[in-house]
Amino acid sequence: MQGMTFYSFALFSVFLIAFLLGFRLGRPAGKERYPIVWRLGFPLFLVGAAAEFINILYINSIPLLEPAMRSRMMPSLAYISFLIVPGCIILLTDSLLHRRNREALGWLLAGTFLISLLGYRTEIYALLLGASMSAYYLKGGGISKGTAVKYIAAFAAVALAINIGVVMFREMPVESFADRFALTTNVFSSIADNYGLTVFGETGGVIHMSILSSLRVIPGPRTGPRTFISQLIGMGAGSTTPTIIGLPFVDFGIAGVLIAGILLGLLFGSGYKTLRRGDIDILPLHALCMAFLILTIETGIADTIVLIYLIAYLVMVL
Repeated sequence: MQGMTFYSFALFSVFLIAFLLGFRLGRPAGKERYPIVWRLGFPLFLVGAAAEFINILYINSIPLLEPAMRSRMMPSLAYISFLIVPGCIILLTDSLLHRRNREALGWLLAGTFLISLLGYRTEIYALLLGASMSAYYLKGGGISKGTAVKYIAAFAAVALAINIGVVMFREMPVESFADRFALTTNVFSSIADNYGLTVFGETGGVIHMSILSSLRVIPGPRTGPRTFISQLIGMGAGSTTPTIIGLPFVDFGIAGVLIAGILLGLLFGSGYKTLRRGDIDILPLHALCMAFLILTIETGIADTIVLIYLIAYLVMVL
C-alpha cells in the first residue's frame, strides 16, 4: 500500500485549516458553573470497575492474559467499564487541584491497572493523556510547574511500561506508534484514491449511523464503521482504523471533512478559552476529550462512548 498521496494530503489540509478556523472562532462558554462534575468521579469509577469485574466473571478469564476471550465479553458491560477513564480523570484532577499528589498517582495506577486487565490500550492512552493534560493545565494553580512536569514524566513512563506489558502478554512484536500511523495513513490514502475528491460523499451517512446501529441502539446495519471501511478497501471483515477524517469523507465527501473540522475546532476552541478564563469545572472533561481527539486522529471517531464524551463536552461549553 502507498503512503500519503495527493488526495489524502489535500483532504488532511482541508480538515486542518477548517479545525484551526473553528478553534479561532470559538468563544468561551457562559458563566454557568458545573460543580456536580467533581461528584461524578467516584460513582463513574465504581460503576466501571463493577462492570469490568462482572465481565471477567462472565468469561471466567482475564482478557489481557487471553486476548481471544475478549470476543466473549458482554459488549454492553465492556462499554460501561470504560467509565473508569472519565471517573479516574475527575478524581485525579481533583486530587491534583487540592495538592494531594500521592492520591492522584494512586488513582492513576488504579485506573491503568483495571483497564489493562481488559487488554484495551486505547483507553489506557486516553487516561494517561488526560491525566497529563490535567497536570499541565494546573501548573501554577493547584500544583507547581515543577510538580506538573514530574507528573507528566511519570505518566509517560507508566504509559510506556503498560504498552510493553500488554504487548508482552499478547506475545506480539513491539509495535511502534509510527508503524500504526503509517498503516492508518495508507488505509485513508486508499480510500481517498478510490473516491477522489468527491464533494458530497458516497454513503450518505450510513457509516456514521452504524456507530449506533451496530450496537442495536437504533435500526440499521449491524456492521460496525471500521468493518465498513475494511470492506471498502478490500480487506475483508476485519476492523480498520480510518483516521479522523475517514468516516466524514466516505459519508459526506469534502463537505463532510470541512464541516467536521469546523465543528471540532469550534468545540475545542470554546472549551480551551473557557478553561483559560478560569472555569476549572470544565477541566476534567476538556482533558478527557482532548486525549480522545489526539487518539482519534488515527482511530477515527467511530465509538459510541467517544460521541457521548463529546456531547457532554458540548453541553458544558454552550
